[in-house]
Amino acid sequence: MVTLNHTAWSRLSGPEKQQMLQERLPKGFSFCRLERFERYGQSLETGVCAYEGVEFVFVPGNEVTLGWDGWSGEPDSTASRVMEESFALIGVASEKVEERLRGIMTPVRNAVIQPMLVERNTQSVGWTEVTARELDAEKHAELFERLDTFKNNSNGNREYYPSYRLDRDGEQIRIYLFNESEDFEDWADYTLKREFDILTEDEWEYLYGAGCRTLFPWGDGMNDSMYLELPNAFGLYFLGDPYQKELTRTGDGGSIGKGGDGMVIHSGGPGEFFSYLTTAVYYHDHHEDEQEWMDWLDQLHYRRIVRL
Repeated sequence: MVTLNHTAWSRLSGPEKQQMLQERLPKGFSFCRLERFERYGQSLETGVCAYEGVEFVFVPGNEVTLGWDGWSGEPDSTASRVMEESFALIGVASEKVEERLRGIMTPVRNAVIQPMLVERNTQSVGWTEVTARELDAEKHAELFERLDTFKNNSNGNREYYPSYRLDRDGEQIRIYLFNESEDFEDWADYTLKREFDILTEDEWEYLYGAGCRTLFPWGDGMNDSMYLELPNAFGLYFLGDPYQKELTRTGDGGSIGKGGDGMVIHSGGPGEFFSYLTTAVYYHDHHEDEQEWMDWLDQLHYRRIVRL
């Protein structure tokens, strides 16, 4: 479908975009609106759709270059100084900084990104929200007892237990059960409906960076723009939290978390730069396989996609 690639899509008028997308929406999806998203000097007018009340955006297909092989230009003096000072503290000379960063990032390669519908926000892999009505009174007797105590206790907004969590949200108490899946395949079989998938590592890097070729989505340095509460140029929200990771598929059928590493890398270097290095567009956690699936569950998130 040539008209669903990025170049052809950008040439369509608003009514043409709406018609094109409505004709291709999978069962269960409804068209909501066209919206233009802008961030970090990039923009895209695209369709916002809904599935069971959850918003998805349409991302046109594209042929792209991914991975990091050096600066796209000269990093500004402040960014360069911060990085050099941080690496100097772990014994890396300034002329070796770029080489060291290159080894941490994914290699440069070309990729074909299919057009897709992408869930705008992530969901927790480790925790599933449920209502009290969905719980079995006998099986979850302890939970109900703790829930009553939590409702009447104004101290604290969250309580953790091995198999469940209680969060205070204003006057409402949210209940979360902990996921007890044994591995990625077990989780995917249970969680993802047949029509849904999650992003590959290639797709995630493209969507997170919105096509940028810089170290971070906002550029090559550290600045106030690094906080990612706002949607990016594709209308997607990313965690931007070095403690958290977004679950993606790897080419060999496995999985890897992107966008963080649970702050493991911070133990290898002090300072803010190392704290946020894992939120770089092409950061790849080379130590992820040192921990088991269950060890990551509390830090993992995912978003559903449908390739068109």
